Amino acid sequence: MHSFLDNRAGDWRECLNTSLRLLRESWATQWVGLPFVVDACANFLNLKSTTLTKDDAKFLAVAREVAMQTEADADDRCRGSSSEEPHYHNRLHFADVLTTVTLQAAIESEHSNLNDKPWQAALILIAIAHDLHHPGRINHHPAEIEQLSVDALRPYLKKHAVPNRWIERIEHVILSSDFALVSKNHARVAKKTFSWDTDWAIVLINEADVMASVSEAFGSELGFALASEWATASLPMHSSVATDQGRLDFLASTFFSSYSATLLGASTERLKQLGDHRK
Repeated sequence: MHSFLDNRAGDWRECLNTSLRLLRESWATQWVGLPFVVDACANFLNLKSTTLTKDDAKFLAVAREVAMQTEADADDRCRGSSSEEPHYHNRLHFADVLTTVTLQAAIESEHSNLNDKPWQAALILIAIAHDLHHPGRINHHPAEIEQLSVDALRPYLKKHAVPNRWIERIEHVILSSDFALVSKNHARVAKKTFSWDTDWAIVLINEADVMASVSEAFGSELGFALASEWATASLPMHSSVATDQGRLDFLASTFFSSYSATLLGASTERLKQLGDHRK
C-alpha cells in the first residue's frame, strides 16, 4: 500500500484510481483495515496532533474508534456470531468513501485557499460513519437507515465529548446523505461558491459515496455487489440494478457539483458512459 494516497505526481484522478485499486487488492488478499485508512487520510490532510485543536482531535479519535469497532464486528461475523457483512455497504465501501472525500477535501482546500482543519477532520469521521450498521437494504421512509447510523454513532460522540454544535452538524450531514435527497442537496449549492459548511459537506459526502460506482474501472463490480446485497435482502430490484439499463438509470440519477469531482474525473466519466449507452 506504499502508493495509497500518493499524489506526488500531481495527478489527482490517477491518485484516486490507484488508491481505490490498492484497496481492492488488499480486500482480496490481506485487508489493511479501516484504522489504517483513517490514519492515512488524516496524514494526507496533514491533520497532526500538534496542529489540531482539542475538538478536531476528538473527531479523529471518534473516527479511529469507529474504525476499530467496525473491524471487530467484522471479525465477529467471520466467527459466525452474527449476520454476514453486506456485499456493498461494507468496510471496502467505507474505505472508498474515506479515500475519495479525503482527496476532495484536499482539492477544495487548495482551490478555494480555505484550509479548514475542523471540517476536514469532521469529514473523515462522517465518511466512516455515514453507513455505520447498514443493514444491507433500502429505506422505507426518508433517512431510515441514515438514522440507524446516527444512533450508532452518538455514543462515540458523547464518549469523546464532541461539542453539541458539531454533533448537530455531523448528524445533519449523515441524515442528509440519503440518496433520495441528493438532487435537493446539489440544488442548495448550485449558486454558491465553495465554503466549509454543512451544505457543501453534504454534497462532498454525496459525491464521494458514489464516485467509485460511477467510475468505469470499478462501477460494474460495485453494481454486482449491490445486486447481491439486495438479493440477500429479497429486494425485487436486485435483478435489474446490475444490468445495462440499471447502470444507465444509476448514472442518470447521480449529480456532481464540486470542483473536486470535476478534477477527479467523475463528471466526465458519467457523461461519457451515458453517451455510450445511448448510442
